[in-house]
Amino acid sequence: MLLTNLKAVLPDQIMENAAIEIKDGFIKDIRPWKGESGTDLNGAYVLPGFIDVHVHGTNDDDAMDQNPEAIERISKNLLKEGTTAFLATTMTMSEEDIKKALRAISSASSPGARRLGVHLEGPFINEKFKGAQNAQFIVKGTPELIDAYNEAANGEIRLVTLAPEEQDTDFLDYLQAKGIVVSMGHSDASADDVRIAVNHGVKRVTHCYNGMSKFHHRDLGLTGMALYRDDIMAEIIADKIHISPEALDFFAKNKPVDQMTLVTDSIRAKNLPDGEYDLGGQKIFVKDGVSRLEAGSIAGSTLRLNEGFRNMLETTRLGIVELAKAASTNPAKTLGIDDTHGTVENGKTADLTVLDKDFNVLKTMVGGDFRYER
Repeated sequence: MLLTNLKAVLPDQIMENAAIEIKDGFIKDIRPWKGESGTDLNGAYVLPGFIDVHVHGTNDDDAMDQNPEAIERISKNLLKEGTTAFLATTMTMSEEDIKKALRAISSASSPGARRLGVHLEGPFINEKFKGAQNAQFIVKGTPELIDAYNEAANGEIRLVTLAPEEQDTDFLDYLQAKGIVVSMGHSDASADDVRIAVNHGVKRVTHCYNGMSKFHHRDLGLTGMALYRDDIMAEIIADKIHISPEALDFFAKNKPVDQMTLVTDSIRAKNLPDGEYDLGGQKIFVKDGVSRLEAGSIAGSTLRLNEGFRNMLETTRLGIVELAKAASTNPAKTLGIDDTHGTVENGKTADLTVLDKDFNVLKTMVGGDFRYER
């Protein structure tokens, strides 16, 4: 297959009037287009496929539904926003409910975006910053419990969000020895707590600004430390709701581009009308696209990843090449798949996102096949 008449978003530049040759599901060659026939993309941007490591659901399906078919529908619907791979993200619920959800997730196929595994968000968090998580099911992490969860998930837990100040450092070490990435979130960590966690190899933050201790001039808290330290990878929900445009720009000014990750944290209400929905066994109410618990706390998002990409372009000084790193390259590095995914380069897997000039999704390719076309 030859894709022609496109703007190829490469790791360090945008190649105008380019052609991309794809063979056996991989990128074989990227070169100037010389008028040869192929699939004409009419000047569209071709980016590395978006990788969303924090997505609960979409289109009335949720990762906690305990239903493989729900995960498969999520996989298909994520293609519409340019996402080619994702982590199905769980919630803080009972041990049995989490295990049932993990069994369903691990048994699902990937008819759309690739399911790369599980992001276990909770239950090892701090009640003070629980957000939309259910406080009655918060527990302390143990090797025995994470092993039981990973057995239910068929070994697919790739990422765990936890409150480091609530955990023994031995547990942090245990997770990482098992090949699980640890991310700090839903946490009241002090600057000292963060330093201790970083010294134990924890260098990631879940949805920066949200669900964490705030910046103070005598103690930076988790928010301040995430922005201060260049060695911490930070997720960001760029919906202009969780975070104001000014705070998005502040984030972009203070984080190196190779240490930021765009996520959606989206829920089943994404792509659906306003109304009442469910999240982790709790009622949520969506009005004007904003989802909240009955008490008023923001509960996940209805953001599409291409919209987050566009919002960052509009509100920060970052460009398309930089944001491709945040949406694709950096999450691939987090998951240890950047040798095959995350950039448009020769030899990489042909997972590609095609965007028009307004960053709407035109086509989404997975493994050399267009699985979505608008």
